[in-house]
Amino acid sequence: MKTADSDGQGRGWGIMAAGVFAIVAGLGEIIVGVKGNYLGILSKPLRPSAVTALVGVCYSLGGVFILTLRKWGAALGMALIAAEILGRIHLLATGVAPRTGPDAIKIAVGAAIALALIGYVASQWRRFH
Repeated sequence: MKTADSDGQGRGWGIMAAGVFAIVAGLGEIIVGVKGNYLGILSKPLRPSAVTALVGVCYSLGGVFILTLRKWGAALGMALIAAEILGRIHLLATGVAPRTGPDAIKIAVGAAIALALIGYVASQWRRFH
């Protein structure tokens, strides 16, 4: 039985999952940018910030472009997710997000996940048209 990921044909479930994950994670960051630390994930309060929302927009748009299954979409999606990682660094550097303690580790783990997402999409390059 062939699956969508078994050859170069059709939609790859992994690529679709990566795109959807990026969209959902980005929407979460947009909400944090608008409402602050709404889920209580971070131990310190985080004020609403347009820059945080913009970082989330980059992540979500990256996912949307990955879902196009086109090489140009994958390239643009990876670039936008890379911008999300740079945005996290900017949030830490400017003090919008906590730079030390467990919150900084959570932010770094989020950046590592985004970097792994870029790596996965790059590894699937041949599947894009």
